[in-house]
Amino acid sequence: MTEWVRRRSIVMILLMVMIAVVSGAGPVRARTLPAPAALATAAPGTFSLAVIPDTQQEVFGGDTRFANRTQWLVDNRAALNLAFVLHTGDMMNWDTSDHAQYAIARTAMQKLTSAGIPWIPAIGNHDTAAVCAGGSACPGQSAHVNVRGTPTFNQFFPVSSFPAVNGTFESGKVDNAWSTFTAGNMDWLVLNLELWPRAQVISWARDVVAGHPQHNVIVVTHSYLNAGGGIEQGNGGYGDTSPQYLYDNLVRPFSNVKLVFSGHVGNAASRTDVRPDGSKVVSFLGAFHSNSTNPVQIVTIDPAAGSVSTRFYAPKDGATWPQYATTITGVPWGSPQPSGSWVALRAVANDRFVTAEAAGAQPLIANRTVAQGWERFILHSLGGNEVNLWSLASQRYVTAESAGAQPLIANRAEALGWEQFELIDNGDGTVSFRARANNLLVTAEAAGAQSLVANRTAIGGWEKFVLVRL
Repeated sequence: MTEWVRRRSIVMILLMVMIAVVSGAGPVRARTLPAPAALATAAPGTFSLAVIPDTQQEVFGGDTRFANRTQWLVDNRAALNLAFVLHTGDMMNWDTSDHAQYAIARTAMQKLTSAGIPWIPAIGNHDTAAVCAGGSACPGQSAHVNVRGTPTFNQFFPVSSFPAVNGTFESGKVDNAWSTFTAGNMDWLVLNLELWPRAQVISWARDVVAGHPQHNVIVVTHSYLNAGGGIEQGNGGYGDTSPQYLYDNLVRPFSNVKLVFSGHVGNAASRTDVRPDGSKVVSFLGAFHSNSTNPVQIVTIDPAAGSVSTRFYAPKDGATWPQYATTITGVPWGSPQPSGSWVALRAVANDRFVTAEAAGAQPLIANRTVAQGWERFILHSLGGNEVNLWSLASQRYVTAESAGAQPLIANRAEALGWEQFELIDNGDGTVSFRARANNLLVTAEAAGAQSLVANRTAIGGWEKFVLVRL
């Protein structure tokens, strides 16, 4: 082989290697460490969240990838304007008698705690008693029962170690909790929920969200999106509900739920769902289950622009995944609700609470035994006895549709004449409402069996409501 041929062969081999690296579906690896400055710097007026995906492959022996990631977040906190860190679950792979994997995970996450960076985990199936040595289901035991068994997790990560936590579903357990923080001159609430949550957990979460209408809500749970970016329909065979149930009963009804994060399957994906009122909820998947590097998802929120963008970066070796980077616009951060008193209305006609049925997509009707999200309204005074009602369920004003000819429905973005009512004190602990659209009284039609409508000239039992202050 001549020297010219030998050199040409070497060049061709190098070119082939470079083409394979650039064109592959895997990460693109940076040549310098740490991250390029542009990646680790938040633009003025923006702030970041960091989302740590499944780390179950990083908790064995002397593996330093987990701690390397959290140390990088600490080191770049100011540049990222980092406000909060989420972990989407499967922090460990399985428990052992010496809890060695938990010790590695605690040491890694302690770096955030020591630096004063608030964070919260979503508990995955591998973080529970449902998974035994080797990463498989425990033989001869009920996975449905064991998936709620988290004593070791709560021993290593007690509620007391999360200063941002304001409340939990179960005392002394971080499995289902809500935390708050302030960033971008706005209030934020993070709900971390157990894997395939129990129905009563979702009911509790609804009350938490309903009680914080001015907060932008972030939901983090281990399983939500599937690998293709769709909302998962199943419960893993041993959960209590499905991600679709979570969407239908918590995410979709509340317009202040803005972001959902999950892991469990695949690498990464995202989706945007638009509610009937036009509001958006953006969901992100990040899992990876990497055996070699340590991805972290950086989510940048721009309050003024109404946008959210995401990218993945691995501090260990500078790997990036540009195919998963995305920016979503048209996300109105903050809540447009008016000032006023939070109330529920209980119809005297049948002793049931008035609800904005189907998250406000259907007319108001008195058919609920308890007042939760769809049954909550802001009573806004316009001066004198004049008021309007703003629904938490739809984040719209209640209107006497078609000048009162059709039932009341909460579907107006602004309050004009049809959205104005006279509040009448009946002197017996009840109130009535006279619609200014037609100057007729609102009634719980057919003793509450039909929708509320403004069509009565005199006050009787069906026209009386108890105003419950919340």
